[in-house]
Amino acid sequence: MFDITRAVSPTSLSPRFDTGEVTPPTAVAEPTPPPPIGSGKKNDALGRNEFLQLLVAQMKNQDPLNPMDGQEMAAQLAQFSQVEQLIDINESLQTVAGSQVELGLALEDLTEITVMQGDAMAMLLEQSMAINTVGKTGVMEGNQMFVDRDGNGAITIDTGAMSGLGRLSVLDEGGRVISQGTVNNVKEGMQSIPLEDFGFDPPLDAGRYTYRFDVTNDTGQFVAAQTFTTGRITGLRYEQGQPVLMLGDSLSVPFSELLQLRN
Repeated sequence: MFDITRAVSPTSLSPRFDTGEVTPPTAVAEPTPPPPIGSGKKNDALGRNEFLQLLVAQMKNQDPLNPMDGQEMAAQLAQFSQVEQLIDINESLQTVAGSQVELGLALEDLTEITVMQGDAMAMLLEQSMAINTVGKTGVMEGNQMFVDRDGNGAITIDTGAMSGLGRLSVLDEGGRVISQGTVNNVKEGMQSIPLEDFGFDPPLDAGRYTYRFDVTNDTGQFVAAQTFTTGRITGLRYEQGQPVLMLGDSLSVPFSELLQLRN
């Protein structure tokens, strides 16, 4: 007889029997979309790191049955070394170029400062020299002479190679001779002659005069000599930062035109 009281476990049933359990379907993985074009960082220059990464990737992914040729690998390593050296040289050149630009700018600034300091020093020296001229006799190009209250004064002339008898002609504003005097034994070259040596009769009044000086040549004829303006420096003033000397009471002469200074 059969025992119908024994419970039958569902697990003991044959697989052909449906137990009523439903297995959920497996989800299908969606394909990953490719990255958008242009999303990567563009770098046209191949640096040392990129070159080395390419070389390592090539060695890792080589065919075991057909490995990379040793000579080819050595050539690539040599190429990498050359590329690295070129990169170092380029960086060094850029550094040197930047340093040269900075050095050039520094030199320009230093030159400008030096010029300014030089100009200031020259101006200070010129002013100091101009102050020391007051009270002395100045000589410069021209044909002016000064007579003080006592009838004293001097002229400065350059006779060149001529010597002998000299004649001083005192002129008025129109160039007419108002007085003349002579002096013997005039020497060659540049020299100063006191007015009292000419023996003017009557004596010249105090003031400023225009003059001409002549010297006799080998034939006894008078020839004009080069004349200079000679006068006592009585004062100093500045015009646009430049010193101007006062000769006598009325003649102003830039300090730069002073040729000689005498006590």
